[in-house]
Amino acid sequence: MTSNQYVAIAWEGSREESLPLQAILRTEGYVFTVEENEDFISIEVQIENESIRQLRDDVDALLVHFSSLED
Repeated sequence: MTSNQYVAIAWEGSREESLPLQAILRTEGYVFTVEENEDFISIEVQIENESIRQLRDDVDALLVHFSSLED
């Protein structure tokens, strides 16, 4: 029997700040949800993999994509 591990990464901020993040997530094919209220937007990304090592690599890759927005 194989097991899956998963990590959920959550982000909150303004609608304007969320747009580049959502674009990256869509382009890279990540599974994510968006919840919007009048004050802020919440994004949650779920990353799943059978291998804990690959899961770590997948999370690292997502964080590299997000950090590219800071440059």
